[in-house]
Amino acid sequence: MPSRADGLVRKPRVSVLMAVHNEERHIRQAVESILGQTFTDFEFLVLDDGSSDRTREILQSYAGDPRLHLLTQANAGLTRSLNRCLSLACGRYIARMDGNDVSLPHRLEAQADFLDRHPGVGLLGAYYINIDEKGASLKLYRYPTEDAEIRRALRNDCPFCHSVVMFRRACIERVGGYRERIGPAEDYDLWSRIAEAFQLANLPRPLHQVRISPAGITLSRRFEQIRAARLVRHLASERQQGAPDRLAQLTDAELQALLERLLPATPANLRRVAHATALYLAEVSYCLADYRAAAARLVEAVRLAPLAGRNWRLAWRLLLCWLLPDGITRRLKAVYRGSQA
Repeated sequence: MPSRADGLVRKPRVSVLMAVHNEERHIRQAVESILGQTFTDFEFLVLDDGSSDRTREILQSYAGDPRLHLLTQANAGLTRSLNRCLSLACGRYIARMDGNDVSLPHRLEAQADFLDRHPGVGLLGAYYINIDEKGASLKLYRYPTEDAEIRRALRNDCPFCHSVVMFRRACIERVGGYRERIGPAEDYDLWSRIAEAFQLANLPRPLHQVRISPAGITLSRRFEQIRAARLVRHLASERQQGAPDRLAQLTDAELQALLERLLPATPANLRRVAHATALYLAEVSYCLADYRAAAARLVEAVRLAPLAGRNWRLAWRLLLCWLLPDGITRRLKAVYRGSQA
C-alpha cells in the first residue's frame, strides 16, 4: 500500500480524510462508498488510530488501490488524527469521511463541481440521511443552504454534518486546523473560524448516510459537547468584537474555569442534560424499532423531567407500536420521521 511519507508527485483535486478506531463492522462499506465514487480525481487518506479489532486488517485488503493511503499510529484521538491527515493532504479540496458512514456515489462530484463554480465558498456541506445498523433509512436531515442563513444558525448550533463536509485547502492555510483544546466540538470551532474568512453553503440534497446507534452516547460526553459548543460561541463572539482569539493563551486552569462559567456543572444543569440525553436515546431506539430499549430509556427521561411534553408524546407513540399492527406502525413512524426532518 502506498506510503504518505514522501508525498505524491501528482496532486489530486480532492483529498478524502478518514480517521478510524475499531470500526471493523462498517469500515468496508465506508471505504467502498468512497472508492466507488463517480468522481475519480482523489486521494483517500485513511488513518487507523490504534484499532484493537480487525479494522487495520480490513484496510490492508485494499492495498491494490493506489488511491487509498493507509496511515497507522497509537491511539491519539480524532482531533490529532485529523490534523495529521491534513498535514499530508495534497488536494485542492478536503473532504471528510467517517468509518461507519456511507457516501452516496455522486457526493464528491457534486461537491467539487459546486466549489469549482463558487470560488467564494470555502466550506460546503449537504443534507444527509440517518441509517440504522443494517443500512435502513431512518430520517432525512436538512440544513440551511444559503450563506446568510447558515451564519445565523452558526450562532446557536452547528449547521454542518462533519462527515459530509468538503472545504478548500486555502481555509486551513488561512485559519489553521482542528484545535484539540476546544474539546468535542472541534468541527464546530473550525467552521466558525472558516466563516470569518469564507462563504458557507450546504447542498440541498442528501449526499451521505450517517449511521446512528445508542452505543457510545453517554451523559459525560454529552455534557462536555455542550460545554465545548458554548466555548466555541464565546470565542467567536470575542473575535467578532475585535479581540484576538485567546484559546492558546489560556492555562488549563483558566480554560476549565471558563468552561465552568459558561456551563456550571450544577445538579440542575446535569439533570437537564441527562434528561435530554435519555430522551434522545429513547427516540433513537424507537426509530430503530427497539421498543424495549426505548421504553427503558423513556422511563429514565420521565424520572428526570416528569412534565416534559416530549416524554409523553414518545410514550404515546410507543403505546401505539404495541397496540397496532406492524404495517400501520411503520406508516405512522414514516409520518413522524417526515414531520421531524
